[in-house]
Amino acid sequence: MIKTLLAAALSWMLLSTAALAENGLERFEREVKPQIQLQTFTYKSAEALGDQGFVLHDVVAVMPANHATGEKERTLKVDKVTVEALDFERINGNTDDAPRFAKLRLEGMTGDEDTVALLDPYGIPRVPMDITVDYRLDGPSKIFTLNTLEIALRGQGKLILSMVIDNVSDKASEAADARDNGRLRTASLTLDDHGLLATLLPAIAKQQGQKAEGMTALALISIAAFTEGQGAPTLKALDSVASFIGDWQAPKGPLVLALAPTKTTSMADLDKVMQPNALVDIFGLTASYPGTRDGAAKAGPSVK
Repeated sequence: MIKTLLAAALSWMLLSTAALAENGLERFEREVKPQIQLQTFTYKSAEALGDQGFVLHDVVAVMPANHATGEKERTLKVDKVTVEALDFERINGNTDDAPRFAKLRLEGMTGDEDTVALLDPYGIPRVPMDITVDYRLDGPSKIFTLNTLEIALRGQGKLILSMVIDNVSDKASEAADARDNGRLRTASLTLDDHGLLATLLPAIAKQQGQKAEGMTALALISIAAFTEGQGAPTLKALDSVASFIGDWQAPKGPLVLALAPTKTTSMADLDKVMQPNALVDIFGLTASYPGTRDGAAKAGPSVK
């Protein structure tokens, strides 16, 4: 019995020492790469970033065809993948433990002709995409912190999201419960448009048999109706939103929306949003936009 225990302890020590000796790239190639379910996944060169990170250059990922739906195989290319930190201990999809952290950036994402053609009906330009993800999930405290989720179309615009949510389990099987049980502490959304809306909205409107001007006018009419009974802080925030929508063809800068509830809020609190000043008093909404025009929210689509 004692010999068995000693042998098991020695084996565990040897395996642990070997894992600690590996750098981030070696761990990726041994622990993660075999789990990637693609037809092919290749890269021209790679380098380690300490014991938790790595860099891949000229990545080519080929997704297999789906014969059941008739979809062809598709190719995704990424100029550079930088992973500064990855929870290797929990990256194994065979466990119920969700990865606790990841910090990575994908630069220069493009696809083959068939892939990028899928975006043409939506007016999305064929330009490289960059994606940044940085999050941490603390199991004992059940706090999920999304430091950054940034999606950028080069030269067209970008979206940046951050948030802190309480009561989020680190068990993958309980991830769906976050919608009902999670409580928002703070959140921030930045919309930095440099021409994407001017091409995207007309394409979407055309698919729906409308015009972009009609869609934005409807949005502004809805905001104007919502201003009834709202206080000055709420109107100030809505002025920024309405001004940004009114400038959809040529925004004068980024629109930044932030939520900082006095008490953490959940999905159940959304039924209070129509109450006067709930956006500010309950959800802690603030908004900023360089082109904000006073009174834009009340003015509706007539504002210039």
